[in-house]
Amino acid sequence: MELERFKELHTRFFGKELPEEVLQSEEYEAYEAAIHENEACYNWAIVEKLRSKGFDSQNYCCLMMADKVYESLDSEGDIKYDDPEVIINKWDEGFYGIPVHNGSATMVVINYCPWCGTKLSK
Repeated sequence: MELERFKELHTRFFGKELPEEVLQSEEYEAYEAAIHENEACYNWAIVEKLRSKGFDSQNYCCLMMADKVYESLDSEGDIKYDDPEVIINKWDEGFYGIPVHNGSATMVVINYCPWCGTKLSK
């Protein structure tokens, strides 16, 4: 799918309650497939999501890291310690870590991005 077509469909579908007939349509299925199979579409959607939320993705080594750090924060910008969906955290001190979901703030500190391999610095 061309990126411009994806952007049009994204405007129509993203963040909206959609009726079942739309979810079963060929257009929606093509839109979903583009997110999963087309890197340009996926990257654009992530940048758009983070931009619309006021999250600066430029300070991260890759979009996946930026997105996963964003997803680890609550509406106040604090780390969601009790959310088992969180797979990476960034602490104010600049450390990155994979949370151990044991009911506390336990984490495994990481030194390299799990997605792009970049050495992480404070």
